[in-house]
This record gives sequence, C-alpha cells and structure tokens, in this order.
Amino acid sequence: MSVAPREPATGRPTVLVLTFARRGEEGAIGRALDWLSRELPGARFAAVGTPVSAPVLRAVGIEEIATFGGGRSARQVVAESRRLGAASVAIIYSGPGTRGHLKLEALALAAGAPRAYRFTPDRPPQLVGRWSLLASVKAKLLQAGICLLSGAATCAAACCYLRLRQLVAGGGRARRP
Repeated sequence: MSVAPREPATGRPTVLVLTFARRGEEGAIGRALDWLSRELPGARFAAVGTPVSAPVLRAVGIEEIATFGGGRSARQVVAESRRLGAASVAIIYSGPGTRGHLKLEALALAAGAPRAYRFTPDRPPQLVGRWSLLASVKAKLLQAGICLLSGAATCAAACCYLRLRQLVAGGGRARRP
C-alpha cells in the first residue's frame, strides 16, 4: 500500500485549512494562518471550500482550494484532500468552543494528516491528536442521532395524540361501519 507523501514536490509541507469561511471571518482565518506560518515556516496552505467560501479563502492568501459543491461529490473532495498529502490540518471554528463543525472534523480525519490544530476565538491554538478528533466526531454523531430519535419520538407521540383525539371525538373515519 502506498502512502501519500507528506511534502509535495515543492519540498514545503502542506497545511490543509478547514473552515466554513463566511464573510467577516477573514480576521480569524488570517490570525490562524499567521500562527501556522510562525510554527511551520515555509508551509504552503491549501483549503477545502465551497463556491461561496472560495473568495474569502483567496482573500486571505490561500491559492489552492478543493471546491465542494457544483457537481463534485464528497468522495471526490476527500480524495483530493488526501492527494494534497497534508502534513497538518487546521480546523478554524467560527464560534467559541468546538461545538458543531462535525463535517470539518470528519474531513480532518479523512485527510489523513498526522497533526491537527484547532483554532477557536476563545482559546489559544491547540494541537489535537487523531484519537481526540475521532472521539469528538463520534460524540457529535451520537448527539445528532439522539436528536434525530428524539424528534421522531415527538412526531410519533403527536400523531398518536391526534389520532386518539379523533377516536374520542368520533369524527372522521374513527369508527368502522
């Protein structure tokens, strides 16, 4: 089995930047890139983005962007992010803490980089291991599953309640002829 090289032909390590890159987040992305440039001198930056986030990513100086959407499947984007052979992944969270961002964390795992950094507005940059990322992804998937099941149970209870009211009222097709 061949392993993707961690340093491309340029000899510079690649850092894969993962963020939703909404308008107004240029400052946070720029601060993360500055920190990474100091920690990993000579690194080249690539990112995964959407057609909407691509202009924001280009505005902060990221030239190579694997675009998700516009007919490209998630499988194609993951394959392209692995092809980059990133030495590090930087996940930039838009809000305080690390809630949400399940897609970004799952993509960070799929990219296969040996190091991952978390950038949140309320904490200094943090190096996280793959096991920590995996635990975070699993916990967020479990939370999403519980929310989905809770919603389904609420809908089922509401349907049962409405049907019971219909039976008690004797209306509609509640009784058999």
